[in-house]
Amino acid sequence: MGLNVQLQKKVSGFSLNVAWDMENELVVLFGHSGSGKSMTLQLIAGLADPDEGRICFGDKVLFDRALGINLPPQKRSVGYVFQDRVLFPHMTVWENIGYGLKKCPKAEKQDRIRQMIRLLYLEGLENKHPGQISGGEKQRVTLARALIGRPEVLLLDEPFSALDNPLRIEMRELLRDVQRQFNVPIILVSHDMLEAYSIGDKIVLYSQGKIAGTGTPQEVFSSPLSSEIDLYLSLNFPLLISRH
Repeated sequence: MGLNVQLQKKVSGFSLNVAWDMENELVVLFGHSGSGKSMTLQLIAGLADPDEGRICFGDKVLFDRALGINLPPQKRSVGYVFQDRVLFPHMTVWENIGYGLKKCPKAEKQDRIRQMIRLLYLEGLENKHPGQISGGEKQRVTLARALIGRPEVLLLDEPFSALDNPLRIEMRELLRDVQRQFNVPIILVSHDMLEAYSIGDKIVLYSQGKIAGTGTPQEVFSSPLSSEIDLYLSLNFPLLISRH
């Protein structure tokens, strides 16, 4: 199923007006901080309400201002990984992963936690607390907690920004594995050109609350698109790979 997003939102002098869609793929929302990428994720997840617009996942309408539809976050089947890797410090890795399955039968809950631990390479860490594990391990725990509820779409808000470069590369590869294993569409917010280029199936280029361009990484970063996009990239990302 595909996700279709049409959003308008004004906050404190900033205006977001974007429209894009995706299939079962990994889409990178790319652009500088303050361009509306994280706000888009919040609107999709139901953590904030658009002023106008529509959000659909296949035939399921998550939000439609004209029709008066606005599903609460818990009914949107969205997994969300925040930039600061919010884990409960007093809970173990096992407890953090299982936190989102409060209404799940105990035996099924334990089976699903074990599955997530195995799939995200967390064996041996089950009884450790967040303060006892590495940054990369914390990120895998956060991913496990977001995925254990079997969401229909996974939202990632610059999840690797606090990691050093070797760990960032490792996590990008893991994210590709996650997409294949769970067959879930992924939206990744990033202002890292290399990350966007290396991991995205599709790039949605954000500029000041609007869409400056969309396409594959090769189309957005390597091919001449339009003078507006070329100017935006040359001014904001001067170290970008050479354009032809």
